[in-house]
Amino acid sequence: RQARIESDLLNPLGVTHFILFPALIAWPILFPFSIIIGLLAWFPLKIFEWVLIEKKILLKITSLVKKINRWEIIGIPRLDIGIKTSDRILSSIHRMPITVFLGLFSYLLIMNLHWLADFSIRNTIFLSSLLYIILVSFISVIRAATASALSFADLPKRRVIPMDSLVETWMAPWVGAGLIFFLVRQLTFSYKGIREDTVFADPIIFSLAILLVLYTATIIGLMIEVTFFRNRGKSVKIEFQKQVVKEHSPTLYLFTQHLGDLKISPLMSLDDWVKQGENFESDDLVQL
Repeated sequence: RQARIESDLLNPLGVTHFILFPALIAWPILFPFSIIIGLLAWFPLKIFEWVLIEKKILLKITSLVKKINRWEIIGIPRLDIGIKTSDRILSSIHRMPITVFLGLFSYLLIMNLHWLADFSIRNTIFLSSLLYIILVSFISVIRAATASALSFADLPKRRVIPMDSLVETWMAPWVGAGLIFFLVRQLTFSYKGIREDTVFADPIIFSLAILLVLYTATIIGLMIEVTFFRNRGKSVKIEFQKQVVKEHSPTLYLFTQHLGDLKISPLMSLDDWVKQGENFESDDLVQL
């Protein structure tokens, strides 16, 4: 029962998650193609890890966001600290919608260039897969790096913004707007009889292609998420935290609740938090 409560609290599933569930039925058919693309993703994953983490580009982006918005960088322990069980598959499924819709976005973008550049169907699939691998690799490294206590404090608006949720918040509107634009554009062209020489002029074929891409992207995204977070996620997160600590020396704060009173209190430096293995003892709470 506790595991179910923790799962519902930490990894709530919405309507978009249930749209992707039929991929579990189709995975035996789509898996061979998905595993090829998933294996190819390891090369761009290493490249983005080298660029964003080892070359500290993500740290520079973080500092720029802090400076432009006049925010402060602090630490707030994540809700999953100290939970009984940690289901990595469920955590990956929780992050799936944006990852999957990036695949659909890549496909629709390349397909709309199909008639401009006169791409063949094979080239359309190849370029869509390549673009999807690049986008998923980029966002996976950022997600792994920011899946920590790091947060932005927006003092004028009195709010705390976890870095991992900020990535989702900024990406979702752009991906959603792009999907709507490309879908409406394609359906409008099909309705008016434009591009009659293309295989996607038939709305039924187009709809089936969308479902195929959606479920294939689900399997690919889940495979990349699980394998990367399991093998490289922790080391990427710790390295990025060390860079932020060295550059900004943030403080870790703790939210506490007693009856109806809420309190935010400084607990320790983020450097000490990382050195303690992202955990705290009961003695650390005495001062609160």
